[in-house]
Amino acid sequence: MALHHPVYENPDVLRLKESGQKIFNPRTRGELKAELLDRPAFTAQEMTFASSQKKIVITGEFDDFGSTAYRAVAFTLDINIQSGIYRFQKDEHGPILSMSYIECVEIDGRQVYHLNQADVGTLHLSVVESCYSARLFTMEGLDHNGNSMEMCGDFSISPPHASF
Repeated sequence: MALHHPVYENPDVLRLKESGQKIFNPRTRGELKAELLDRPAFTAQEMTFASSQKKIVITGEFDDFGSTAYRAVAFTLDINIQSGIYRFQKDEHGPILSMSYIECVEIDGRQVYHLNQADVGTLHLSVVESCYSARLFTMEGLDHNGNSMEMCGDFSISPPHASF
């Protein structure tokens, strides 16, 4: 039985690089841009796509984890989500399981990462051949000080296994 992973279907990957030979290197391609209320705009430098039998996690990150400039936006979606316009409400069952924003903040004189979870949000999603894009997403919640945290933006992501 053949393994269904792009690397195993390409025997050239299993050999050492020879001059002129292309190396197969599966990569997630994508972008995520967002505007935030009372915070700098967000543009992802790296996109990550992960999936299991129950969910999909799409993450956009800015800077390296460990840096005080590090920020991330994440969406956890039901594995069976299809194209459509969805409303998210925290603690309600639906195809959007969570929406969140991580940022470095100062609390009691220390720099810490704080997870801002959305209480409500929307997602205008298009799913085509394992490629996901949102021409609009919004999320609203409270930050570490109890102030309003609002974000709106868009993203597109093509995981390595996408067919185009």
